[in-house]
Amino acid sequence: MTIRVDLVPKPPYPRPVLLVEVFCGSAAGLLLARGAREVWVAKSVRAARVLAGQEGLLLGEEEALPPEGFHHGLSLSALGRLEVAGRSCVLLAPSLAAVLEHAPLGSALAYFRNARSAVRYALEERLDTVVAVPQVGLEPSLAHTVAAGFIARRLQQSLGSETRLHEGARMAASLLKAFPDPQEALVQSELGQALLRVGRSEELALASLISVEEGVPRLVEVRHLRAAEHGLSKDRYGFCFRG
Repeated sequence: MTIRVDLVPKPPYPRPVLLVEVFCGSAAGLLLARGAREVWVAKSVRAARVLAGQEGLLLGEEEALPPEGFHHGLSLSALGRLEVAGRSCVLLAPSLAAVLEHAPLGSALAYFRNARSAVRYALEERLDTVVAVPQVGLEPSLAHTVAAGFIARRLQQSLGSETRLHEGARMAASLLKAFPDPQEALVQSELGQALLRVGRSEELALASLISVEEGVPRLVEVRHLRAAEHGLSKDRYGFCFRG
């Protein structure tokens, strides 16, 4: 078996993949762990509002602040105190949503906090492709690349010595060696630097915890939001995850 890691998306993906997103992935996983019925991912503020309707909880940030009308940002420490049991939550996550446009149902979110469970899911479903969600503009993300290397190495260890790493997987695994402490990779990343500038170092510590969650958010539904029907500037999609 060969494990493939895409440092930026390289569709098409005929089979489900593991999508590595350290911050929004952690937020989705935390909400589901706290009992949320489902977590939707949206690419734009207006699409997020459509998906939330009257009852959904709107979560997201633009320049470290929730957009107008949103209920909360994406602080993991704050999300851990929210009462979300039985509720539908909507995350504004443009980069993740852009990758999800190419991901088949059954794809799953992976990040440091659920690494062990994500590897187990990949083994059970025989997934061999890991996609690191890029930054805006399709630039590779340091945090997600290091996390993807971490996941790929754990998959290789579980599958045995005959398992090969594709070139992208070798690159991610090599970069992992430069950051034996995952938190340091998050600190050095562009989003990590932005969080530090606004005094949110605790978010980096929480996002870098290894295998503290058992859940694996799975993509179970895609909703087509037609522009003419919902007053959007263009057609959008909503992506629904459940645990």
